[in-house]
Amino acid sequence: MAMTTSLRATRSLRTGPVACGLRRFSDYIEIARKMKDTPYNPAVEGEVKCPDYVGWDAAVDSDFHKLQTGPWKKGGRPYEQICDSALDLVGFTPMVRMSRLAKHLEVDCEILGKCEFFNAGGSVKDRIGKRMIEEAEKSGRIKKGDILIEPTSGNTGIGLCMAAAIKGYRMIICLPMKMSGEKVNTMKTLGAEIIRTPTEAAWNALDSHIYLSARLAKELNGHVLDQYKNAGNPLAHYEGTAEEIIEQTGGKLDYMVMSAGTGGTVTGCALKLKEKIPGIKIVAVDPYGSILAAPDSMNDKSVRTGAGVGTQYQVEGIGYDFIPTVIDKRAIDYWVKTDDDESFAMGRNLIRHEGLLIGGSCGATMAGAFRFIKENKIGAGKRVAILFADSSRNYMSKNMDDSWMEANGFSMKEINRTCNEKGYYAKLYKVA
Repeated sequence: MAMTTSLRATRSLRTGPVACGLRRFSDYIEIARKMKDTPYNPAVEGEVKCPDYVGWDAAVDSDFHKLQTGPWKKGGRPYEQICDSALDLVGFTPMVRMSRLAKHLEVDCEILGKCEFFNAGGSVKDRIGKRMIEEAEKSGRIKKGDILIEPTSGNTGIGLCMAAAIKGYRMIICLPMKMSGEKVNTMKTLGAEIIRTPTEAAWNALDSHIYLSARLAKELNGHVLDQYKNAGNPLAHYEGTAEEIIEQTGGKLDYMVMSAGTGGTVTGCALKLKEKIPGIKIVAVDPYGSILAAPDSMNDKSVRTGAGVGTQYQVEGIGYDFIPTVIDKRAIDYWVKTDDDESFAMGRNLIRHEGLLIGGSCGATMAGAFRFIKENKIGAGKRVAILFADSSRNYMSKNMDDSWMEANGFSMKEINRTCNEKGYYAKLYKVA
């Protein structure tokens, strides 16, 4: 009955020109909330399918080449000018030489941090939020006043919500429950409606954030830009992030380390870096519990903690239980798996020794980089860059909070010891 009522309301709403903004967004929100709490019924809603995610395919490859526009403007942000909007402050993020952390971790190679939390919305995903919306506008797929719906772990949602607020779109975000309250509050403040879904739901389950997005798009006549299949995702990094890295390093870079979520960042950066820097190697970091790493056997089980495929992990925004279409694994030379405990501990070390206010996945990326450097004996004369995707702003109530850490089984005594005592991090987390 609840679904029938909501569908009748939806059909009534559809009689007006949605895109012109003549209907109240609150009407659509009411329907979205009802649908979230109503099991999918094909007899009422018709057929709704999850997208077919298969890894890099012919369709995304075609769009990736067709939509290229060339590299971003070089030379950094034009600080002498007044920007037209916050969207002008997406990109041109700084790179930091992390000599203090290298000394503490007893690493001999040079390590550099690409600080994506300097983007206007606070993460690397601002780049794809802007790019995906602008590509959809150019194609005529969307126009001001339309409803955009996106399944996300949060940062893409923030990037899209920021662009939508500036450009005049209405946003609905479908977000798993494990994601932080700070992300939710940020998106709400930007004007979005947040619909929460079960953390444990498989990506294609009827109660997943991806499936709910597909249902809502059909019933609300909305648009899912879909970061998992959208060529604008890797393109934002191929033409933006990677070009900046090349300029900042002068093309002198031996290894680039990035975490893998949708795979758009690692793929877009890898393809450009390999074109411009001969011999560079790409290292991707994936948490235990995810299935992205290759070969598949790497995902089976952490020898140290026992975590494996299907294990719920606390690090947000990276790893998946499916292979997004925008990841091209052929562009990745090495994979490293990480556990939550070492990731959060490394995040604390980054903040303590470099003053870089990074998020939880950045700790995972640096933990993976450290493990890779040590296990492969990468020493003096080599340069390794690590991409830090977001900021501590999103995690003040989680891994930045000692009480939360203790309540979730992470010993702050041990973590603090890793920050204060040289060599203890490697000993505690069994890094060779």
